Amino acid sequence: MSENLNFSEITYKLPAGSDLLFLGLVGSQAYGLATNTSDFDYKGVYIQSEEDILSNNYIPQIEINKDFVVYELRRFLELLSTANPNVLELLYLPDSCIRYDTTLYRMIRARRRVFLTKKACDTYIGYAKTQLGKAKSINKKFNWEKDKLIRKTPIDFAKIVDRESGIPLSLVEWLKMNEYSQEQIGLSSISGFRDCYKIYVDEIKWVNDNHRFDFEDRNYKGFEGSNSNEPRVSEIERYMIDQWKGIVYWNREAYSTHSKEYREYQEWVKKRNPNRYLTNKSHKQDYDSKNIMHLVRLLLTAEEIPTQGRINVDRSSNRGYLLDIKNGSVDLPEVVSEVESRTDSIKNLFESSSLPEKVNLEYLRGLEFRIRKSHGKIHNS
Repeated sequence: MSENLNFSEITYKLPAGSDLLFLGLVGSQAYGLATNTSDFDYKGVYIQSEEDILSNNYIPQIEINKDFVVYELRRFLELLSTANPNVLELLYLPDSCIRYDTTLYRMIRARRRVFLTKKACDTYIGYAKTQLGKAKSINKKFNWEKDKLIRKTPIDFAKIVDRESGIPLSLVEWLKMNEYSQEQIGLSSISGFRDCYKIYVDEIKWVNDNHRFDFEDRNYKGFEGSNSNEPRVSEIERYMIDQWKGIVYWNREAYSTHSKEYREYQEWVKKRNPNRYLTNKSHKQDYDSKNIMHLVRLLLTAEEIPTQGRINVDRSSNRGYLLDIKNGSVDLPEVVSEVESRTDSIKNLFESSSLPEKVNLEYLRGLEFRIRKSHGKIHNS
């Protein structure tokens, strides 16, 4: 893929009177891990006018598109103070990834060591654990794919205890065994027993010319309609009250869970990256290997912060190893086991380091004030 950066789109989406301070290429391109199919992702910083901020029109961040987000100065500094890994990395991007820069942004970058604190230990390890959780969850989606999940209807979650035999069966199975269609049945609620019903059957058969024998149709509603999300209750004739065929239980919770999982699955199918999906299916290790790659990348980076006093965004030195993980050509469970065992040593490195506990908030407010004051002079000149 080729880079196609549209500056006019960025300017158009910024609030009137705002100025772009910085724009950088992030993600796999910045990590030195890009391949021919890698996207181009961007993050940036802008500054709103004093009029906007004082008149309650503050906008903390803007999504230009799905691969592009920009943060307002205050929001950017707040995220830096919390040691957000994605934002901290902007201060350490390789020069080749900087697409737009200003004097005001360089005021922040010149002080980037201020934002390296012991908080980064928790955030980097926390982000790594999030990647691990995502990597493991793909097993569930793959099992759905293997089972060729189809949309089930309420009747698939109903069971019946036959009145005559006392044998419990699925309602679908019981109908088939007795050669009934679901449209022939009527349900009557049982007072005090939620989702339990007496079941009645319209026994009168249709003849070949689609006319019934000389009886009126009972107008039973069947178990479900075409758009039903729960069983339908029918009006049962008085003389039929004692002629019920069995007791039906409908598992509402199981149907609700299925519906939710089916929606999630459809959303996953719609959004999944085809190349990433095929890679994960081919290595058959029940892990999303790209998430494992980012897990390892995050921990490698975190390990260097207390020892080198900087963030090494570019991981070209680890490219071969990291891409082997992404491609699933290594034992992923073994990789996970190895990196998980390193978290304690990373915590020890941070604890014994000279890094401050957290960012001084007074200093942060002063820095924001100086930048806004300088922006006002530039903007109004």
